Amino acid sequence: MTQPGLAASAEAATGAKVFQLYVRGDAAFVDDYATRAIAAWYDAFCITVDTAHYSRRERDIGNRFVKPCRVRAQGMNYQAALSGDDIKRFKGKHRIPLILKGIGTGEDAASAVQHGVDFIYVSNHCGRQLDHGRGSYAVLPEVVQAVGGRARIIVDGGFSRGTDVVKGIAAGADLVCIGRLYCSALAAAGAPGVARLLPLLKEELTIAMGLLGVRSLDELSAECLVAAHTVVPPSVHSAFPLKGFGPEGVR
Repeated sequence: MTQPGLAASAEAATGAKVFQLYVRGDAAFVDDYATRAIAAWYDAFCITVDTAHYSRRERDIGNRFVKPCRVRAQGMNYQAALSGDDIKRFKGKHRIPLILKGIGTGEDAASAVQHGVDFIYVSNHCGRQLDHGRGSYAVLPEVVQAVGGRARIIVDGGFSRGTDVVKGIAAGADLVCIGRLYCSALAAAGAPGVARLLPLLKEELTIAMGLLGVRSLDELSAECLVAAHTVVPPSVHSAFPLKGFGPEGVR
């Protein structure tokens, strides 16, 4: 799905690398990508598990937009048929840490751990798959309980500030991922925008930790969190002002 591809991306990256696969073929298809990822010194291999069906994305439909990868996409039936047996086979054959991305329940997390998965990736595909599903942060506590320390936990989905990262770690995640946030920075200012984003996140995270009275991420825990409800509707004075919000309301 991603350009410039597995090998070229590995050559350009100096830090940790994860290759994520959408399963579009049989076992030989998966093995080919895994072998190439291992040869390119990827640190982990990620299999997507929350796209058994391609969702109805009405924003794309309204804009008459079809991703090029969707035009040429074939083999969706392999993704839909993915099962625990496939994961067990992968773990038995390949010596690379395995991540399952798209875990949305404690039951699925427990099953993944039983199959030897190294990282449980809690994600709801940015809310683009099942629009009535729970958000990743809402699912996180039951996943943490089900995993019971037997695997590391990653979470993403709407994490947009350093304070959001603090919440994710305090709720039990080992790693918090951002997607749209760095894409927004890239769109705004290219590579310098992304470079500016990272220290901003670090600053926000550091301030939040200092005000919580903790000195390291290891000191964050669920005791730092309390459930809260929105007390006022979003407005021009919100952290993220709504575009088109005025005296007449949201347009």
